[in-house]
Amino acid sequence: MFLISKIVGSLSDPFTLFYLAALLACLLLHVRRQAGPGRRILSLTLGLVFVPAVVPLEKWFTVMLEDRFVMPSPLPGHVDGIIVLGGAIDPVVSRARGQLVLNSAVSRLLAVVNLSRLYPDARVVFTGGSGSPLDQDDKEAPYAAEFYRQIGFDARRIVFEGQSRNTHENALLAKAVMNPKPGEVWLLVTSAFHMPRAVGCFRAEGWPVVAYPVDYHTTGRWHLGWSDLRFSPGAGLGGLAVTVHELLGLASYRVLGWTDSLLPAP
Repeated sequence: MFLISKIVGSLSDPFTLFYLAALLACLLLHVRRQAGPGRRILSLTLGLVFVPAVVPLEKWFTVMLEDRFVMPSPLPGHVDGIIVLGGAIDPVVSRARGQLVLNSAVSRLLAVVNLSRLYPDARVVFTGGSGSPLDQDDKEAPYAAEFYRQIGFDARRIVFEGQSRNTHENALLAKAVMNPKPGEVWLLVTSAFHMPRAVGCFRAEGWPVVAYPVDYHTTGRWHLGWSDLRFSPGAGLGGLAVTVHELLGLASYRVLGWTDSLLPAP
């Protein structure tokens, strides 16, 4: 299932779909009596690329996902544990370059530092292995431990789970490692756009969590003005790639029974 999900995710990338549609159109244009369908497919493909290139549709979808779960206010008075999901470190490049290579999701790792100070008695688990279908040797967890050591945070306080390959396994294996008790309060730290799928996975494993979203990509503003328009096919397709991946992940996880609903809500 893991390998299939990765293949489907790659084939559903907007850039991949655009290239496949354009290739099909070009092939039909060179086949006798198929030039008409080829022109129609090419026109439709260019039209579908033009719209998100001009109108930032990805912002609407991202706001929908990011606003699904909001930061708890006020924060719980008592927290038994903190869960932080991987995804902030590229372990393959980190090994090749001999240093930590981080991305924008590093706020997942940093949030744990502040939360650990607010809740000094809370247990903490980092869950993240390798999401690559071809390279399972380089795990994220050891590099996460190194990150905390480099910033002067006591990494001995954190349990590092490094075998999970996706969000479903994050919930499954973190639960096996931490063995949460009924009635305990656990904070779940991950990117805001990823929070619905993450919460759904933990609920499906019988582990209710309190969402603590970080790594926002939008201001939360739904209305788009003239100043938001652009002409950038790369930005349009690239932005949609993230949201399409997440929406397909929600749908496929629900079909597989890995989440408790299609679009989990508070």
